[in-house]
Amino acid sequence: MDWMNTPLEDFGSRAETGADGKPTGEVVLPHGGGEAQRLVSNFAALVQAAYEGLLSEPDGERYERTGEVPVVRNGRKVYEGLDALALRDLPAVLDALAVLDGEASERSAEESARLEERRKERRGELERERRQRKALGEW
Repeated sequence: MDWMNTPLEDFGSRAETGADGKPTGEVVLPHGGGEAQRLVSNFAALVQAAYEGLLSEPDGERYERTGEVPVVRNGRKVYEGLDALALRDLPAVLDALAVLDGEASERSAEESARLEERRKERRGELERERRQRKALGEW
């Protein structure tokens, strides 16, 4: 078996089809059900979950539309189909996930700063309203 070049997705379970092309109700593992195959199958699911959790909105839309995710090859961000990634792509995938994690942290920090600014503005509005009411004797 060519472990390095077989797409990770190929290690997952598949519904078996009969000679007539209809599902038989059985589930098969095309590359076997050993621990190594199970490990690669689980790894494929982890990679997919990591990408889905870290993609920005534009990259997420691209993934939904075309199935492509960013990978970092030779220091450049390129897009490739998630279903085509294999073990040989692990360094490029890890580099991409590290970059995406940093970008997600930046987005989170920016969002936190925006929310804190809104809270600060709202506290100021409430304080002005309280002072106005106090001045009118309503407080």
